[in-house]
Amino acid sequence: MKTLINLVKRNLYMFFRNKSEVFFSFLSVIIILGLYVLFLSDLQISGLKQTVGDVEGLSVLVNSWVMSGLIAVSTVTLSLGSLGRIVADRQNNSIDDFLVAPINRNKVFLSYIISTFIIAFIISIILFAIAEAYIVYSGGQLLSIINIFKVLGVIAISIISSSLLMLFIISFVKNEQTYSVVSTIVGTLIGFVTGAYIPMGIMPAGLQTFSNVLPVSQTASLLRRIMMEGPATKILNSPELLDEYYKMQGVNLYIGNYELSFNFMLLFIGLTIVVFGIMNIIRFKTIKN
Repeated sequence: MKTLINLVKRNLYMFFRNKSEVFFSFLSVIIILGLYVLFLSDLQISGLKQTVGDVEGLSVLVNSWVMSGLIAVSTVTLSLGSLGRIVADRQNNSIDDFLVAPINRNKVFLSYIISTFIIAFIISIILFAIAEAYIVYSGGQLLSIINIFKVLGVIAISIISSSLLMLFIISFVKNEQTYSVVSTIVGTLIGFVTGAYIPMGIMPAGLQTFSNVLPVSQTASLLRRIMMEGPATKILNSPELLDEYYKMQGVNLYIGNYELSFNFMLLFIGLTIVVFGIMNIIRFKTIKN
């Protein structure tokens, strides 16, 4: 146990010491936030005004939508950024030293997972706190204690799922140049598949289906349902209008004509944790160095 703790501490120290790793972990979040401040906010509010009129609280609803999407995106990008330590260790042969030392190989790889979870969870909590403060500042209300714990639970399982998926992908990357390419691709696509750049409802049907089966999209949906519930029910008081808006904004997700329920998405994300976990166990058994 002491060896595992020391490895985790070492990974945490190496991540926070490398300012570029920290910055690029936030890059997608920064891009989405920048687009929101410059363009998306006015477009979203203008669209709502055409539907419900110039009523009070539109900015709160839109802010809740974008902030929940940002938190969902961060669970993936922070996990990927933290796991870059594996690539760096493989490139400078540090991981070889660990594997030939009298250390259980499973502890080495488990330390990467634990440190990744700690990093992503702590920073995601900070982002959530900032998001809540911003929503309250814009005229909204603080979430209830129950909903806060729901958000933290969704964040936790999403980070585990994202970490295991990213770990499997990263296990095939052997140098930091390739890792940078992978990070750029993931960081670019993540905003689209979660509907953070453009509303999910205007995407082609095939792309919507693909996006909706991804764990990160379901995480965004779960967070949006929790964080948008108050302002959405207050402003969109018609069930038909609420359902149409939720479908357009990627709050309610569909596969074909089947609407994914809250519990179904939780179970699906849990299933991905099991599947990605097994895939990683098989993968790392085949790694010699």
